[in-house]
Amino acid sequence: MIKRENGFICNSIKGIRIMYRAEPKMLLLNIFFTFLHGLSWTMQVVFTQRFFDSAQALVRNKISLAYVAIMLLGLIASYAFCQVMNGVDNCHARILSLAITKHTNLSIFKRIDTMNCIEFEDANQLDYINQAINGAGNIVWVCLTLLDIIFFYTTYFVLMGIYLFTLKPVLSISILAIFIPCFISNIIQIKTFKDLENISAPIRRECDYYESCASDLRETRLWGATEHFKKLFTLCLKKLNRLTLRAQLKKNVISMLMNFITVIGYGVILFMIFMLVLHKQITVGAFTAVLSSIGRLFSFMSEVISERISWASENVATLDNYLSFVSDTVDNGVEKTRCEESDIILNNVAFKYPESKKYAIKNINLRIKKGQTLAIVGENGSGKTTLCKLLLGLYSPTKGQILVGNTSIEKASNEKWSAIFQNYCKYKMTLKKNITISNENRTDEDADIEYICKKTGVVLDDEKLLNGINTMLGRDFAGAELSGGQWQRVAIARGIYRSYDFIVLDEPTSAIDPLEETHLYEEFIDICEGKTAVIVTHRLGSTKIADCIIVMKDGIIVEQGTHAELIEQNGEYKRMYDMQSKWYL
Repeated sequence: MIKRENGFICNSIKGIRIMYRAEPKMLLLNIFFTFLHGLSWTMQVVFTQRFFDSAQALVRNKISLAYVAIMLLGLIASYAFCQVMNGVDNCHARILSLAITKHTNLSIFKRIDTMNCIEFEDANQLDYINQAINGAGNIVWVCLTLLDIIFFYTTYFVLMGIYLFTLKPVLSISILAIFIPCFISNIIQIKTFKDLENISAPIRRECDYYESCASDLRETRLWGATEHFKKLFTLCLKKLNRLTLRAQLKKNVISMLMNFITVIGYGVILFMIFMLVLHKQITVGAFTAVLSSIGRLFSFMSEVISERISWASENVATLDNYLSFVSDTVDNGVEKTRCEESDIILNNVAFKYPESKKYAIKNINLRIKKGQTLAIVGENGSGKTTLCKLLLGLYSPTKGQILVGNTSIEKASNEKWSAIFQNYCKYKMTLKKNITISNENRTDEDADIEYICKKTGVVLDDEKLLNGINTMLGRDFAGAELSGGQWQRVAIARGIYRSYDFIVLDEPTSAIDPLEETHLYEEFIDICEGKTAVIVTHRLGSTKIADCIIVMKDGIIVEQGTHAELIEQNGEYKRMYDMQSKWYL
């Protein structure tokens, strides 16, 4: 993880480049609308002066009423144009935001897809992802702040500065002087809220977790633990609020001082234009125009500095996190070698999780022969699932080496590997899509998919599956909700549908009764004939089908052999088998 901290302008420019690559036409159109919006406010000032000057000239019989009417229509048109551009600019900005959000979310998904699975076991990496997601939501508005400053506020201030300079040079110089302390204050604010974002990200993630636990309608409510999680959520929220309050207090004290300077400057300019009109150095029309616009001028000045830049200063740290996350390079340059069916060899393999001092597995020496079915058994926490993830290349060994034939597992292609995990996914799609998503390049008739369903025990004539394999699953989209056992069978069917030479089943049958599990594994062995398979189960009645069984305890292999051999040894396996034998009587 590489963190690069940059300022508002630098990060906004990077963000604008991302927006331009994603939606060039929409971004350029937004800039055009923003420029017209800034121009429209200046047009009001010009037409206000001309209207009042023409009205004064009419009283002196120097011009015709028709000319005054034209100036009045121009003034009305300038106000109407300004309101239209205000609506168009804001509306288009929201449309642009929706379009860009789609691209930023996709970039986060792509970046996450390149991460090593072990990184998701690291709390710091989870905080990093949380910060990036938060930043993706702010990228458009932080970047539009800079674009608005350039094409709206700058357009308006420059044109008004020129206008005021033609009236009296000292007026434009006075307005410029007020900007200086405001920009200094925002440099301080950027640093304050950058620090706040870095500190608050892990607390915010913790807060979200407690909130999800408190709102759980099943186990949490059943155990009466809702109040417990509410208390944890409240404590976490208070800690987050204290950090935010401290930063906001600092921000508002600085803003108050800057507003005080602004008010003084406002009063000085009002006094100056009053004296200029008394000495007849400017016309009454110019006085009226400046008087009507001076409040707006300072309102815009306060808005851009105290609100827009201030908000951007608070959130630029989140944009920094997003840019840092999506631009982090991941070394995927290792060329993957497709290994034809080969033995899998583990040489003195050990592994421990991030931030952990204890090894989850250690001293693992094992050969899984090509076409062999290996069963892994052991009590909870013995290291079975960790070993499976190492065999699939999801984790890299902390020590030792795993070879697929003569190729290191880090360099071996997983194109012909499949797996079914205990924590399988319930995709809210049709039953057919739930199965075929594991190999979308494979083209089969519905009958072939129905055959796999039959072999894995997915009951197609269930009254819930009214449309057979084309039935939508999951209540989220008004689909059928299957039982836990049926969902597990769907997951197994998905794993088998993938074209594979090597497959891992990590306790995918926990919701299926022991006898049904044994029958299902017998069908599985028939389907997977000639393939290398690893079965993880805590039910030893199913292990008889395996060519080899290993027993794990405290992260090491304590026994190894066939079912008959392990029963003969009268060790850990025999003890576990005797305890479970009543399930199979």
